[in-house]
Amino acid sequence: MPANINVRVRSTAHPAIQTTPAVIVFEKRPRWAPELQRQFLTEDVPVIACRSVRDVEERAASVARGLVLLDASPAPADCLQFLKRGLLDPYVLPVIIVASKALAVREWLFRELGAIAFFSGTISGHEMASLCRKQWALSKAGGVDRSATIIQEQGTGRP
Repeated sequence: MPANINVRVRSTAHPAIQTTPAVIVFEKRPRWAPELQRQFLTEDVPVIACRSVRDVEERAASVARGLVLLDASPAPADCLQFLKRGLLDPYVLPVIIVASKALAVREWLFRELGAIAFFSGTISGHEMASLCRKQWALSKAGGVDRSATIIQEQGTGRP
């Protein structure tokens, strides 16, 4: 097998090691995937666009390092189920939620199920990419606990 191919083996004994992070994005209308591709243009960060939460699950199974960005507005129940299924997986990728203001009242539920950040206000592509980089730096340093969250002020994108 070529040395540059990363294979993820789900094992509680030996988590896979992957040096390049990836972003898996669920959204019905393209916004975040193209924006993050633009933000990571000079970096080796694949941005994988998905049109269903099921597709996110399938793609995430083969990614050892990265994060998931879910637009919860079109499918909040599917996004909550996705988070719930990941509760018992110690190797689950961190999840960031973006949602409409109408879903802001459900922020606590998304966070209780493991979302590291929740945005119902405006956040720029630059700020989202910066948040991704911070998360990867924490995980690379071994400083991320499955239950850790990144606190954000609503609509400002500031940690």
